[in-house]
Amino acid sequence: MRKLLVLPLLIISLIFLLTACQGDSQNEFDVAFDKLSDSMLTEVHNDYTLPYLSDSIFSVVYRIDGTVVVDNLIVYDNPQVDIVIMIDAYISNGEVNRKYEFIITQLKSEYSDEELFFNGIFEVVENQVPEVLMSHLTLPVYDDDSVLLSYSSNCAEIEHGRIIYPFPTEDTACVLRVSVTVDDVTKSNEMVLVFSGIDNLPKIPEIYITTEGNAEIESNKEYISGSLTVISDGSFDNADITNESLSIRLRGNSTLWMPKLSYKIKFDEKTKLLNDNSEKDWVLLANFADQTLIRTALAYNMASELNMSFAPSVTFVDVYVNGVYQGNYMLTDQIEVTNDRVDIEENVPDIDTGYLIEFDKGLWRSDEEIASSNYFVVDGIPFVLKSPQIEDDHYSAAQKQYIKEYVEDVLNALEAGDDYSALIDEASFIDWFIVSEVFKNVDSGYSSVYFYKDKGGKLEMGPVWDFDLSTGNPGHLGDDLRGPEGWYTNRWDKNLFFAYLMNYPSFQENLKARWNEVYDETILGLLDDVYYYSDSITDSRYQNFELWDIIGTNEEWYTAPEILELQTYDEQVWFLYDYLQVRIMWLDKEINKF
Repeated sequence: MRKLLVLPLLIISLIFLLTACQGDSQNEFDVAFDKLSDSMLTEVHNDYTLPYLSDSIFSVVYRIDGTVVVDNLIVYDNPQVDIVIMIDAYISNGEVNRKYEFIITQLKSEYSDEELFFNGIFEVVENQVPEVLMSHLTLPVYDDDSVLLSYSSNCAEIEHGRIIYPFPTEDTACVLRVSVTVDDVTKSNEMVLVFSGIDNLPKIPEIYITTEGNAEIESNKEYISGSLTVISDGSFDNADITNESLSIRLRGNSTLWMPKLSYKIKFDEKTKLLNDNSEKDWVLLANFADQTLIRTALAYNMASELNMSFAPSVTFVDVYVNGVYQGNYMLTDQIEVTNDRVDIEENVPDIDTGYLIEFDKGLWRSDEEIASSNYFVVDGIPFVLKSPQIEDDHYSAAQKQYIKEYVEDVLNALEAGDDYSALIDEASFIDWFIVSEVFKNVDSGYSSVYFYKDKGGKLEMGPVWDFDLSTGNPGHLGDDLRGPEGWYTNRWDKNLFFAYLMNYPSFQENLKARWNEVYDETILGLLDDVYYYSDSITDSRYQNFELWDIIGTNEEWYTAPEILELQTYDEQVWFLYDYLQVRIMWLDKEINKF
């Protein structure tokens, strides 16, 4: 990057030694000095020979800090500062003594021409701003503190360093004024932008579900039959599906009472649904409580960036049921044991086989759930056995007892402060904890907390799941728990595993090492992902909130007062960005205290 230079003081003493004293010495001195001054350059950017006065009655000696400049040569070594020249002029009898000052400045950049320097910056900006905008745009910044970039527009709002796409009905031209300020010099340039008409915005894939006889999808227990069609823009391999048979039901717990419902779908055969992997079971998340629609996507992507063994996939889609638009959804994986999801051994009678379990305090919500037998309780925490599965008679009483005793052994060891290295995979616990704490996820000590153990292996944490109520969003938390500062997951009333683990200096040190290892790219990169995901669904989120007009009005138990105060989608996204920024800074400070 090009940098501008500032001026410190370097003293050069110039001594004129009188070698002959004839005529009017005063006048001759003035003439000699004027000639010398006229010969001096005022700007240098390579080696420079100070001028001689060979045809004068005076001789010149240059000194820098008392040292004579040999051959009058100043060697240019690309100084970081300009040079101030102070000249002392004397005649031999000492009766004439004058001091003069002028400046030899270094070039301000690698450009010899100021206009070329500014034009270079304008070119950088123009290369990063598309001619046609189809979403908000983060405006370029210049990676040099001495260069200030600012923007204004005659027809568009600029907020949080972003030009705001205004959703015009037709293509609309707009002028963006770019100003560059360097050393109190400001130059401006204008660019013409075109905001695409809303009908021309890129579309995300569309999923059309038709139930048999147009039946309502009303149960989270019973599936009903139907078919599914996918229409995409061709950016997904083998994406388009036509009238594929499926079964569908509602999914979720607290979300079942929200107006926009989530769905679980099951194909008759393994199917690639906008994904590289073929599976029977898929999930469509409504994200109704998250008015950015992207919190869960950000968390899943972060888990993927951390290279966790399995991170649920993220694909945003528009969903239609029986021809009626339902809104923006996130298509993702079912948490289950398969080769492409939680890849552990299953469906074998061995005691030491693969297990997938869920820490789920929400089980106490329903007597119907408690009546089922596929769970066990350790230290007051119910753990639901997801695999082997009871409904297919995949597990025996001995298997259930085995995994229960294993979890008991883990918690007993942690409570006693014993060595846990033979029982749990610490790296998976650390990565899961980082994702949960960065998002301050309300469920990290309540439900949707998954563990798995492969045959002969240790207990591992994951996959991550369910982040719609996180990052300042959950209204049912008190102010002290909802804000961006403070530990959450490892509180004693939340997740006992981490309440114990955070008492181990070795765990803290390993957490710190992992945090710093992934800080620059994965953790700070999360902030860029906020705008990436929100911009990627520009048309869909607009249509979604045209249907579900809830921003600033949805006063429910899950809506934090800070969220309710926000009146636009953009304010929701800026809140999330700012929250994550403060949260990351707080965690970075606290973790590096270990």
